[in-house]
Amino acid sequence: MVDKRRRNARPSKYRKRTEAQKARRRELWETRAGDRTAAKQLDQEVDLKARMAALETALRDHGHGGIHTRRHSRPLEDITDDAERFAVLKARVERLEALWSIDKRKRETRGKIIIGGALLAEIIDGIAAGDRTLLTALLDILDRRVDAPRDRLTVRDLLGDAPLPLRPGGDVDDPFEKALMEAGIAAPDFDALVQSAMAEESREDDLDDAAYGPDPDGHMGAGA
Repeated sequence: MVDKRRRNARPSKYRKRTEAQKARRRELWETRAGDRTAAKQLDQEVDLKARMAALETALRDHGHGGIHTRRHSRPLEDITDDAERFAVLKARVERLEALWSIDKRKRETRGKIIIGGALLAEIIDGIAAGDRTLLTALLDILDRRVDAPRDRLTVRDLLGDAPLPLRPGGDVDDPFEKALMEAGIAAPDFDALVQSAMAEESREDDLDDAAYGPDPDGHMGAGA
């Protein structure tokens, strides 16, 4: 057997690379890495364009036609710098995603209102006809599903002072303040609630106007 110490001390049969060879090897590696990065970014750009088109179509179908009529929008094809074009495309998709998220929440809220309105109308018609079956079933569901006293108070008022306690297991005649105290909940800050709602509307307006960034003159709301 060959002694490992003697074997490791043998001179290499391969010639060492010169500095020029090392430089060429590094240049080749950097070129290939750049090509891989460019190809990856191109694939991402294709995916972003497809997502942007899908979002634009969805928003247009839900009444956001202004998204597609930006006369001062800067076409992506006019942006020659690859990095700038990718950044603009990514920003547009992110803005449209935010707009779509807001629109989705509004549609869900509208759907709940429609369902609740239809159910309420059916209950009113039933009471007028002397049938309280649906009202009784609804009160049972609300008593099991709704915990917050302020929500229970809203529902009770909406149902014409229906016999719904303001807290689970409470008495129908308990005042609102007692229900809050028993539940360990402080009175709501209505000013904060109003400010939050106004901020949400303002955010949607800003996203809608800025969906395509500034126009060529630098003004917001016309598109990048």
